[in-house]
Amino acid sequence: MPRSYKDVTASRRERLPADAGAHRERVERAYDLSVRLVELRERLGLTQAELAARCDVDPGDIGRIERGASLPTDRELRRIAESLGVDVRHFDA
Repeated sequence: MPRSYKDVTASRRERLPADAGAHRERVERAYDLSVRLVELRERLGLTQAELAARCDVDPGDIGRIERGASLPTDRELRRIAESLGVDVRHFDA
């Protein structure tokens, strides 16, 4: 007998760790921030390397932030926003 999507996902949700919701929220925030950052950087005609030099953040960190692989520290985010000429709230979801 075919199982419904609801049946399949219910059993998967039961196996999720207790902090899965918090993890999902962090991943979603990282993705949203990365989309905003890439759009703004490209609109200003900057490369990742140029942005990194402007805000004194490691180019590898800029790449990871733009891929959504990591969230910037508060300090990094302030430096990035300042170097792009926007308020840090530009990156809030």
